[in-house]
Amino acid sequence: MSPDASAPMYSPLRHYSAYAKVNLGLRVLGHREDGYHELETIFQEISVRDVLTIAVLPEGITIGCSDPVIPVDEGNLAWRAADLLRRSAGIGLGCNIQIKKNIPTGAGLGGGSSDAAATLKALNREWGLHWPLERLLPLAAELGSDVPFFLRGGCALGRGRGEILQPLAIPQGWWGVLVYPNLTISTRWVYENANFDLTKSLKNSKFYSLTGFADKLSDWDIHLVNDLEPVVFNKYPYLKKLVDGFKRAGAFYARMSGSGSAIFGLFLDKSDALSALAKTESSYTTFLFHPVAGPAL
Repeated sequence: MSPDASAPMYSPLRHYSAYAKVNLGLRVLGHREDGYHELETIFQEISVRDVLTIAVLPEGITIGCSDPVIPVDEGNLAWRAADLLRRSAGIGLGCNIQIKKNIPTGAGLGGGSSDAAATLKALNREWGLHWPLERLLPLAAELGSDVPFFLRGGCALGRGRGEILQPLAIPQGWWGVLVYPNLTISTRWVYENANFDLTKSLKNSKFYSLTGFADKLSDWDIHLVNDLEPVVFNKYPYLKKLVDGFKRAGAFYARMSGSGSAIFGLFLDKSDALSALAKTESSYTTFLFHPVAGPAL
């Protein structure tokens, strides 16, 4: 599909949000023939966000980023998303993308993937393509396992590598405290060093068979686990102390997100979340957040 004839060669600067996610639970069910792991996870989009400022150019893709550590060439997922969409659409238009980074990197929060998904959504509009979500999803899956989730957002059960999604409706009235302990953890290292045969989760009791508990916040701590926590907590025991500290502060649920290093605690009342935030180690990067609702189910 070619872009609309009315699509401008240059567009005004527009701002797009790229929200972070936390994994409310994550199970590793086994190895796949393609080298990945079979996963089952519950994604929840949260209000911590990067902001992308995008303008259409006649040609070429240029990237800028507020974090000097982030690559601004084809090593950036947003650049790759723009290039993939442009090639898939068969168009010659370009863009300039400026990324204001707020989501910590290497923290299990999906910042790069969210930037890529926001780029797909933004350029789908800015380039006048107006492709439906179903046409963008295969491109998102090509970019990364959790990029498809960020196209839809909200809350979803992810299976396969995380790209097979089932939207979930869960209570949205809680508040969270997110702690990034200024530690970058390699996802590859986590999977290479984890002994999934020793995890305590019951593989025959999968999340998808337990989705009835999703609206019972008090049951989350009973049914949800993160199979990646043991290997990470063994090397970095102070991360486990952060989880325990949230629970002592009254969190109804606390967990490591993804492969870490970010730790989050969830609270029924904003005042309790603010109290826990105030008690967090001052040298860490912290955020108060709330869940971001996806499209109506």
